[in-house]
Amino acid sequence: MTKIERSPDEIRAILVQMAELQELDREMIQVRQQMAVLPPKLRALDARLAQEQQAIEKLGEGKTDSSHERRKMEKEVRELEEEIEKHQKRQMEVKTNKEYAAVNLEIDLLRRKIDAVETRILEGIEKEEAHEHRVTQARQKYDRLRTESQQERQRIEEQIRTKNEKIARLNSERDRRRQAIPADALALYDRLSERHPGEVVCPAVRSHCGGCHINLVNQKMLEIRQMKTFVRCEGCLRIFSSEAEE
Repeated sequence: MTKIERSPDEIRAILVQMAELQELDREMIQVRQQMAVLPPKLRALDARLAQEQQAIEKLGEGKTDSSHERRKMEKEVRELEEEIEKHQKRQMEVKTNKEYAAVNLEIDLLRRKIDAVETRILEGIEKEEAHEHRVTQARQKYDRLRTESQQERQRIEEQIRTKNEKIARLNSERDRRRQAIPADALALYDRLSERHPGEVVCPAVRSHCGGCHINLVNQKMLEIRQMKTFVRCEGCLRIFSSEAEE
């Protein structure tokens, strides 16, 4: 390939163009990095909502419909009460104190059974009420979380939209800047961009590379000051834009 001869002023002008393109590339990298964290945030919102929904469903599965069991126990209470009535009638018919005491004992036993059944009925009702309270709390928590998630989703989606618009503007400006740079210089810039994204051009700082910081010999510093061609670091291969002022 024929080497293109350029004056120091032309070289410096191209380096300015490269530096301007590099600033756009840096901004683009930053915006894309900011964009990269947003979709996972949306997925995290969905996952959290799904988790709360599953918790509600699990609570629902844990609920047992005790109405059938309660009706059975209430029927048992009625039957026991009927037995008591029968025993009370028998008490009126017995002839001896011994028989009366025996019937009275049976009535006491029946009443104890009623007390035990009614206790189980009350415990079942309390258990249902406690379970329903937990379900209500879980649903209220889910509703609050859904509202918060919707608001957060809107905020994140607005960020995504804004950043997509910014990327589009940067791409447009980047294309415009690239067209102004000579093809050979742009090809060099692109090759180095693969190795050092957003950090292709750098100054020499106190006889050191502004990129990898290796020490630069006097000859290299002279080449940077003369700028007869694109001067590159022997370590990282970046292009020197200038010598930074002390």
